[in-house]
Order: sequence, then C-alpha cells, then structure tokens
Amino acid sequence: MGWQSSLTATPETIERVTAIMRVGTKLESVPPPETIILRDADGRPKDYKENSETRKMRLRLAGINEAIRTTMFTGIIPDAMVRIFNKSFNRGGRFYALGGSWQSMSKDARKQVRIGGEPVVEIDYKTLHPALLYAQAGVQMPEDCYSISGWPRPLVKIAFLILINAKKEHEARAAIARHDHMALLTRPGTQEAYSLASDLAVAIKARHVGIANAFHSDKGAELMRLDSDLAETVMHVMLLAGVVVLPVHDSFLVQESKARMLEEVMLRVAYEAGYESLRVEHA
Repeated sequence: MGWQSSLTATPETIERVTAIMRVGTKLESVPPPETIILRDADGRPKDYKENSETRKMRLRLAGINEAIRTTMFTGIIPDAMVRIFNKSFNRGGRFYALGGSWQSMSKDARKQVRIGGEPVVEIDYKTLHPALLYAQAGVQMPEDCYSISGWPRPLVKIAFLILINAKKEHEARAAIARHDHMALLTRPGTQEAYSLASDLAVAIKARHVGIANAFHSDKGAELMRLDSDLAETVMHVMLLAGVVVLPVHDSFLVQESKARMLEEVMLRVAYEAGYESLRVEHA
C-alpha cells in the first residue's frame, strides 16, 4: 500500500458535501482490509508474524476508527486510519488517514474543521523528538532546542531533524542546503547555501553536545515509534472519556471545550512513559 499524491477539497466541494450531510446522508470511508502495516526497505507491504502486540494495536485502532466513523465532522471526510511501520516494528508506526484527509490540510484549513459542530484547536508536543533524545540521554534539555542566534527558527528545526536522520555529514549538508528555508538566505546560482549549511550544522551540534551521539544516527524512524506509541495512548485515553481526537502525527485536533482535558492527558501520558520534560502547546 502507498500513496503517490493527495487531494484537498475546494471550499465549493466542502460546501456541497456539507449540504448533503445536513439532509441526513452521512459519508463514510471504506475500512481498509488491514490497519497494521509493515513495509520493507522499498516501501512495499510485507508479511509479518502476528503476536499479542500487533493484535492489541489492531484492536485499539479498530476502536478509534469506529469512533471516528460514528462522529459527525464538518470540513472533512472522516477517513479510517492505518498504522504504518518501516522495515521493523521498532521503526515508524505513525497513524495515517487513508486519503490524507485532515492530515494533508494546512494548519489554517484544519482550523475550519468542526467536530460535533464545535470548532477545534490543535495541540502538539513541543520539540518532541529533541525532548525524546534528551530524555534517553538523561541530560537537561535547553529551553528552546530550535533557537540559535542569527538563524531562522524554522530552518534550525528542519536542519536539526535532517542531522538526526542523515547517516553521513555530506548528505545532511546537501539536504539542508537544498531546503526551501535556506533559499531565503542565499543568492540563486551561488554556493552560499552549502557554506551556510555547514555553519548551521556546526552551530546545532555545539548547542546540543548532550545528545551528540544522536546526530547522523538514522534514529528518526525509531523516534517515530516512540511518538506513535504516545499518540496511540493519548487517543485511547481520550476515547475512554468519550472524546474523539484526530492525530496529525505529533499533534491532535480536539473540540475547543475539551482542549484542557487533552493537554492534561498528553502530559500525563508523557510523564508515565518517562518523558517528564515534554511540554504541550497550541499549534
């Protein structure tokens, strides 16, 4: 299973679909034949041996998908979700809505979504992957991991994540240099981007000496397994309280009236998993 592209509905399409739903016709997605998917190195689904862990994941996801199916949404078609792992069950595991749905929308577009007729807010874990790495290392995390004097914060964030995932320094430098955020700082047709990428990489590593072993480690997929487990638990706990939340990987859409409850659940789940330094913020 794989997706090569996604589509976002126009305002006119959303208006027409909403009109249909108002007269009592509820649009529903077709449940996928398999919701726990393991992909090989080429991104193709591969067979795996069923065990108690995969059965538990499938059962929890079935409950979440059923809750999504029976909840009234405005502004989206409530797609069912699958959970996708990469090469092994220690890598990946994030939740993906079939067809993209709310996950492929911009943040501004997601603000127009309604759950049970109520406006939503989006709440996420602040600097999630750095916080997980610092927790693993047992080292105090800086106040803002992506704040480095003289550099735009969005570029620092992208560069940090690239440095974690790229196995070789030259690959990381090239990826940082080619990113759209870097283009805003350099002149077209020059090699400035590569020089600045090297400087930024040095600055990031100097700021994060406490997790030096994480750079060029290809740990991103392992961190996704950790953050997807947090997401599963958050959704499960909220569902037990009768509240449906929609995951956007490390953030969640929830009704405004349930925002405080979600914040408390996210913090409690992180604390109980051993990540006391994790904080939440409104996206």
